Amino acid sequence: MSERTSPVRRLSTMKRWTYILPVIVFIYVICYIDRTNISFALPHLESDMGLTKAQQGLASGIFFWGYLLLQIPGGYMAERWSARRWIAILMVLWSVAAMAQGFTNSIGQLLLARFLLGVAEGGVQPALIATIRAWFPFAERSRAYAIFKLYTPIAAIVAAPFSGIILTYFDWRWMFIIQGGAPLIVGLIAWLAVIRDTPAKAGWLSAAERDYIERAKIEEGEPLQHRGTFKAAFVSPIVWHFALIYTLTQMGLLGLTLWLPSVLKKAFHTDMKVGLVAMLPQIAAGIAIILVGRSADRRGGHVAHMSIVLGCAAVILGGASLISAQQKWLVLTAMILGTAASIAWYGPFWATVTKLTPLAAAGAGVGLINGVGNLGSFFGPYIGGWLSDLSGGGYALTQAFFGAVFGVAGLLVLTLRKKLRMATSLEPATATAGPAPMEGDPAPDQARAV
Repeated sequence: MSERTSPVRRLSTMKRWTYILPVIVFIYVICYIDRTNISFALPHLESDMGLTKAQQGLASGIFFWGYLLLQIPGGYMAERWSARRWIAILMVLWSVAAMAQGFTNSIGQLLLARFLLGVAEGGVQPALIATIRAWFPFAERSRAYAIFKLYTPIAAIVAAPFSGIILTYFDWRWMFIIQGGAPLIVGLIAWLAVIRDTPAKAGWLSAAERDYIERAKIEEGEPLQHRGTFKAAFVSPIVWHFALIYTLTQMGLLGLTLWLPSVLKKAFHTDMKVGLVAMLPQIAAGIAIILVGRSADRRGGHVAHMSIVLGCAAVILGGASLISAQQKWLVLTAMILGTAASIAWYGPFWATVTKLTPLAAAGAGVGLINGVGNLGSFFGPYIGGWLSDLSGGGYALTQAFFGAVFGVAGLLVLTLRKKLRMATSLEPATATAGPAPMEGDPAPDQARAV
């Protein structure tokens, strides 16, 4: 029996997937809930603290300006120092900032707590992306990053009932305190117990799996450690190219996410019905993320997978602008398919980023892409709201805009095809390791990676 199909080998190569990724997903689900739970507290903040609508919007949005500050340093520190220790420090800081929201008594105090929460969380995602890159060769990364992206639908499904239960029995202050304390109590313990910066430092990892990871990355032409610089990230055209793509996708995604309840409420009328049907797009998104990431690793064609998915998002969301609220099942179908398509590109995207970003720009470059990209999260909702007001309170123009945004992102992705083909063709011809197979998976053909 060959080594590639050996049950022993399959068992050894599964360990990373069951140890590393669940902890990473759990950490960022908590992170995402702490970022977005203010939406559940806003009605209470309005009555208890007298916040105006403008102040509520500022309190929600100021997070993203703090979030920008540690994006580039976060990726840099993870690569040059230690992702494990760096994220542990950030978890403590974001936990303190998140809980501090529950002790605020004025708009100034709330804005400060939200800004500091953004600063602390800003360095987390680049460091997690660097951790995944350290543990998974390129031929596995679409799946690995796809699993990581499950934090979006999981958090969207969990946040509402979690916050609702706390608000039912306690109040908004306890919601911030309880949800803010979770990373310090649970996440930090799990993170430090399982995560190591490199496979070589993990005592729970078998020697066979450790050798496989190191050999696969070397044979793919990637060093085991990166030593990037800030300057290299800022002067790299490909880094800015990725940043523009990510900005457009985040603009469309967050804009869609925030306007989704309003669109569905026009069709389904009651909050109860909206709450139930709003879960369906998130479930579909989780399934789509995994399927697209797995397909990209098994069949190759990362650029093709991304461009097709983004093209589908453009067509679906643009076409949704022609559907009236009275056609509620068409509205729901469009939202399910549109939400799934709007984030299913994530796995192949970050796999491509880690392949094409110059080594000198590795850590800081990931932070720059993520940081600049999240500006789309800030501007998307405002542009969507402005377009809604412009069209007399309807959402047809808003949906058409989001569709166009995804369409432009898909066109920009297509320009990466030649670069990725060249990058994969330059890998040593002796590379035979291939990706570690998941249970029942055939090995992908590395030559089809574009």
